[in-house]
Parts: sequence; C-alpha cells; structure tokens
Amino acid sequence: MNLILILAAVMTFTVETKNSVSMDGSCPPTMQASYANTYNKGHVRGGDTATLSLSGLGGITVEKIELTMRSTKNSGAGAIVAMANGTQIAAKTVSYTEVADPVIAFAGAAANVDALEIMLYGTQNSLYIDAFTITWSPAPAHAVTLMKGDVAIDTLREASGMEGVVLPTMEDEKEWSFIGWTGTPFWQISEKPTVYNANSTFYPSSDCTLWAVYKFEDPAESAYQTELVSGTYVYMNETAGIALAGVPVDGRMSNATVNAADSNQYYRIDFVTETTATITHEATQTLIGYDTYSPKMSAKASVWNVYHEGEQTLFWTTISNKNYVLWLNIYDLTSQTFYAGLLQADPTTSPMRLLPAVQSAGGTVYTCHPENGVGIEQVSDEGISGLADEWKVVFGIYELYIRNGKKYMKIR
Repeated sequence: MNLILILAAVMTFTVETKNSVSMDGSCPPTMQASYANTYNKGHVRGGDTATLSLSGLGGITVEKIELTMRSTKNSGAGAIVAMANGTQIAAKTVSYTEVADPVIAFAGAAANVDALEIMLYGTQNSLYIDAFTITWSPAPAHAVTLMKGDVAIDTLREASGMEGVVLPTMEDEKEWSFIGWTGTPFWQISEKPTVYNANSTFYPSSDCTLWAVYKFEDPAESAYQTELVSGTYVYMNETAGIALAGVPVDGRMSNATVNAADSNQYYRIDFVTETTATITHEATQTLIGYDTYSPKMSAKASVWNVYHEGEQTLFWTTISNKNYVLWLNIYDLTSQTFYAGLLQADPTTSPMRLLPAVQSAGGTVYTCHPENGVGIEQVSDEGISGLADEWKVVFGIYELYIRNGKKYMKIR
C-alpha cells in the first residue's frame, strides 16, 4: 500500500516579514501561499491582523492547525479563526498565558479543502506569531475519463491522491489539429477555450471528464504582426488566449478573452523607434503608461521598450533598475483573480503577440467533435423551429441539426 494514503503530511510556514513566509515540510503540488500582517512581521497588537492564505490545495483533508506563538511578558490576547473554502471551521481565543506551547486552533477532519485561511486578530497588546503548522492528508485518488467527441477512449486513474495524471497526445484528424484537453465540451467556437496541454500533469479535484480539443486554421486569416508598423492592434497572450483590455485603474489593467471585434481591446501602437513605442487605448484615447517610481500602470504618456522577434512583440520598461514586462495574466493571491499589469521579469521569448484589429476573411475554429468537419452555426437566436437550443453543423454535402440535444440529418 502506498504510505501516502495512510500517513498524514505536515507543512510549516515560518513568518519571515510582514508579507512573506517560508515553507518547510510536504505541501500539495498545486498549492500557493501568501501572508500579510497589518503591523509588522508576526507582531499583532490590539486591532491588528495576521493572515496566512493558502490556495490550490486540491481537496486535501485538514487534520490539525497549530500556531507557534509568544507574547509580551504579562499581556497579549486575541482570536484565531480558520476558514476552509470560505466556511469557518474553527474559532479560538488565546491570551498571553496560553502561548508557551503551540496553540492548537483546529483538530478534526475538514475534507475537500481547496482554500484555507488562518487569521490571528489582536484584541490586546501584544501577541507574536512565529509559525503556522498544518497537518493534512491528501485527497482520495480520482479518475479522469478522456473523450473524443461522444466516445470515451480511456480512463486515467491517480495512483494516489494528488499525484495527478499525465494527459496523452492525440493524432490530428483530417483538417483538424489536436491542441489539448478541456473540461467543457463544445461543437465549434472561434474563441480559444481553456486547454490543458498534452504531456502535462493534470490534478483532478474529483472524478471528472476531459474532452480532446482540435483546431482548424483558415489560411486566409491574417497572421500576427511581424513588422513593427504603427497601427491599431490587440495585445494578446497567444498561449492563454487573453488580451489587454480597458484602461489603468488603481495601478492595474483588465484582461479578457481575445476578441478582434471588441473595441475595448483596441490599442494604438506608435513605434517611436525599432525598440520603443507608445500605447493609447483607442476607444477612449487614454494613454497607457506606468509610474516612474513604482511598478504600477498609469494613464500617462510613457515610452515603452519593445522586444520583437518574428511574431513575438513584448512591451517592457525599467523601474528602479528592475525590468518589468506588460504581462496579461498575473495572479492575485488575495482576490484569487488574474489581472494585467507590470510583472518583474526580463524580456525574452514569450507568447505575447500583436493581432491587427482589422482581420481579413478566414479565421480559427476550435472543436471537440472533429468527426463533423468544419462549419457550424447557430441557426438563429430562436432556432428555425422557435427553439433557442438549435445549431447547424455543415460537413460535406450534409447538414446536421441539433435541437435540444437531438440530432437530425439532411442533404444540402
């Protein structure tokens, strides 16, 4: 028997600064951690809060939460609250007389935990937290069913919980090229879906199903911009299928699924030289720049550095002797959302592209049903029979109508 199934794991987070911790022990492979103290390091006065936030835990069972604490000589009090997936699992008051030994905030079995938050609220000066220790067990092993269209082709099973499964590659199908796997099936769409790459490790949080995704590219579609010519473009991440959107707000910008018809994604790029450019949001004529002294986006005139090679075009700048890239999918641990903004990194080979706002005839189509050929459309908002859920798939001389999940065939 695999020992990980019967032995609990332990991970310890030691407070390093007011906004960072170091980790020791065994942690889930997809976990992300953040720490924040409203005062200083682990020091919590009355009214202060220290919070450890964990995400991507993958459905573990939390068995025990301990806090290594101390206090001033004769004072200090507060409350510890633990939240699993947004639901409170523990609340405990603690005073300076109780912190000589590790404080057990929770003991039990909180199952299927993907996000965990542990907060220490100070009610009286002063308490200190030095470390958080969490005892946990992995989620049970899960199965992943692989589909090609409507046909189940394989089932992958984890050897043990949270070990993950390696997704296979599939052969291309006629005009369709295999690109990966998705958790939500579809017939044909023009916007790139969320795709899990072949040969990557996928970590299921429950028994689930993935469908093979295929892509068809019409050669009439215009390519990404390869020459640095001033014009109106969509600034996008080709791998993630997202684009820069809107204008700077509170030092950040938004992103959205790439849509060449969305004017909120249109930016006027004026190349000053071969290695510098300015950016303007075309719909609002808002300048897209950055703060000179901090890595924040700003609605001001700024000259961006340009990294360009082939189809790749990347905007970046240097602030306080550090390089920052205008990146589109930066993860915020606090809000658990992605945003566009400045990411500290050196400009290099990347998935960033400039897509001309005006596209020629043609396009890219994605499908989970390569057996049906290229060509699908929703007949109308209400369908040809007054039904909203009605689609037409064209392949060769045949037309396949899908009405409320049922299929009808006719010759064109």
